[in-house]
Amino acid sequence: MRRALLLSFVVVCGVAPPGGRAEPPEPPLPRLMPIVGEIEKVVVRDEDTLLDVAHDRRVGFEAVARLNAEIDPWIPVPGTVAQLPTRMVLPDVEPKGLVINVPEMRLYDFRAEPLEVFAAAIGDEADPSLVGEFKIGAKRKDPAWNVPASIRAEKPELPAVVPAGPDNPLGSRWMTIGNTSYGIHGTNVRWSIGRMATHGCVRLYEEEIQRLFDRTPTGTPLQMIYQPFKWGVDGVDLYLEVHPDLYGRYPGPLTEALRTPRALGILRHVDLERAWRAVEEMRGIPVRVGSLPEPPPTPPTSKPTS
Repeated sequence: MRRALLLSFVVVCGVAPPGGRAEPPEPPLPRLMPIVGEIEKVVVRDEDTLLDVAHDRRVGFEAVARLNAEIDPWIPVPGTVAQLPTRMVLPDVEPKGLVINVPEMRLYDFRAEPLEVFAAAIGDEADPSLVGEFKIGAKRKDPAWNVPASIRAEKPELPAVVPAGPDNPLGSRWMTIGNTSYGIHGTNVRWSIGRMATHGCVRLYEEEIQRLFDRTPTGTPLQMIYQPFKWGVDGVDLYLEVHPDLYGRYPGPLTEALRTPRALGILRHVDLERAWRAVEEMRGIPVRVGSLPEPPPTPPTSKPTS
């Protein structure tokens, strides 16, 4: 009884009991999140690749390629109908400020009404993008690129500083991630969006970084998360959205994918065969994998931020 009372004191007050260390609080339960958007389709034009399709519709290339695995991404047959990854489960975070879910290579702006989602390029396996809570730091228009020594060692032909202009890979806008040396910026290589193509920074399409830059003040909350498996609900239907575990953090993908329904005590309502197929295919859109006896309450899609 005494230990139970002490532990209750720790949970409520957040201090260690006499003579001992505070036990870490239980992590919050995962949530079933709302689903937003609709799947759109586009007819592939003559001489288009899926790179062109992705750029034209401002979505990520790899997301389009995975969703249309039956289409040759480089030589698609003109007239082929390609799906676009424009329906999604919201990430399981508090809907405030900016949120970047690294595995799905998307940035969510929860301040926008309605919610706005941007395709992004992220860091590769050697230089992964950050994960954590930050605020938008210093901002710059037409930034010069001070080339890091590590990159110059790889590409000695690069100068120490690349001035603003068409050869600058930072594009026309830069927003610092917290107090780090990384940023959210534009690009002079539009084909890189939706790919692992940076040394840890986050790139957006040029016209989109300009719009986001103009409405994002220094100090805006920024959450960078790593959620390759997202669970959503629409009425009573359960949906699983799967993206590649790009940095290899989950050696048991099905176990991690089922963590949310297991924690919520609803695993019995999941069709495990459908869930495993969704994990294997990694299509990057919500896939129905079960149903509940009744609709649960779902978190809001957005809320005002200070």
